[in-house]
Amino acid sequence: MSTIAERVAAGAAFLDEHDPDWWRADVERAIDLNKLNLRSGFTCILAQRCPVSDPRPSPYVAYAAILSGLPAGTGTDLSAIWEWGEPLGITAPQWVPDADMTHDGLTAEWRRVITERRSAS
Repeated sequence: MSTIAERVAAGAAFLDEHDPDWWRADVERAIDLNKLNLRSGFTCILAQRCPVSDPRPSPYVAYAAILSGLPAGTGTDLSAIWEWGEPLGITAPQWVPDADMTHDGLTAEWRRVITERRSAS
């Protein structure tokens, strides 16, 4: 498994291609770093960027389904979407014994990347 920094770098590169300017503070649906938390499908990177007006079962799932091309389903079997997001640092691996600690690490790294990009622009 790659490091958190490597996974987030992969996720940032993916978003650069599929959701340009995702990191900017001056765009519609800008990421609020104070609310950013990868433990929640309502405050994570994709949830905050979700362009869907009816994001069921969560904004994260709705936007992940669009970006990945995977079906969002009914919220009962989302394992494919979780697996898609893991190497991109968008979700924490489900098999990690302390997933909350990994979510915290991912959140911190996404904050660092976004802050760095915003400072450089």
